[in-house]
Amino acid sequence: MDAIRTYLDNVFAAFPQTERVRALKREMLAGMEEKYHALKQEGKSEHEAVGSVIANFGSIDEIASELGIEQNTARSEDVMPVSHGEAFSYLAHTKKCSKWIGFGVWLILTGVSALMMINGLGGELRGDGPTSAVSVFVLFLAIATAVVIFIVNGISMNRYEVYQKNTLRLDLQTRAELEQRHARFMPRFTAQIAAGVAMILLAVGALVLVHGVASLENETLPSAFLLFLIGLAVFLFITAGMTKSAFDILLGKGEYANKVKNTKAERIIGTVASVYWPFVVALYLLWSFLSSDWRITWVIWPVAGVLFGALSGGIGAWFGTKGK
Repeated sequence: MDAIRTYLDNVFAAFPQTERVRALKREMLAGMEEKYHALKQEGKSEHEAVGSVIANFGSIDEIASELGIEQNTARSEDVMPVSHGEAFSYLAHTKKCSKWIGFGVWLILTGVSALMMINGLGGELRGDGPTSAVSVFVLFLAIATAVVIFIVNGISMNRYEVYQKNTLRLDLQTRAELEQRHARFMPRFTAQIAAGVAMILLAVGALVLVHGVASLENETLPSAFLLFLIGLAVFLFITAGMTKSAFDILLGKGEYANKVKNTKAERIIGTVASVYWPFVVALYLLWSFLSSDWRITWVIWPVAGVLFGALSGGIGAWFGTKGK
């Protein structure tokens, strides 16, 4: 039901907000809700019913013409028309890049996990031993590969940056198809987030259980496996989150519902990130080599992630408040 209201809100945003237009919008919403409930009674799922109602919406231009309502022809500089091909190309490209970026993050965490496992299997952790040298090489290889992945995919996504900064205007057919696809995607999005959270919780629980009931000769191996699973969970979060953001940008949902642009906040967050994460990597390596306690030093990664999330949220909230 919310998808139908959001759809109508976006369609009627192109018309002057007169009482006549609002009355037409209420009338069409009532008709669409009636059709929605009829489809539900026929046994259709919520997503199928919403998709069918939107797909059979018809042409708002014809209806407006019959009632003597004209669209606003004046467009602000922030309004950007997006064709059917451009919209679905952006969606497909975002999905592809999200997998690569998620893989890059997983690769870094796997590199840290491999470092811990190689050193752990090698016995005593020595900063000048051959085992340690191999593990460090594996870690830096993983980081270097991930950095290349981030740069390549970041540059390829730059051409779509204008989609986040402008109000997008889609034709009715394109919007209807995107609404249907969004409705089918949301259960998968929920499942991916839930699976990622469950994976982390189960991995942490298993680690605590192993340390509690078993006496391990080498305690770095369970921690290394935990990092590997966290990497898989982060991959699920990134792929699901980036795809959802693409839908939100195209359809004007979520944080993009009111087309609030926090470009200054985004630039500051990007600048902070470019310094923050290299510093975290340097701190992790320095602490690990000085203490040789690899089974503990991995904790810096989840802590750094939580701190960066809080910092990003705080910057976004600050500029959002100032913009009101």
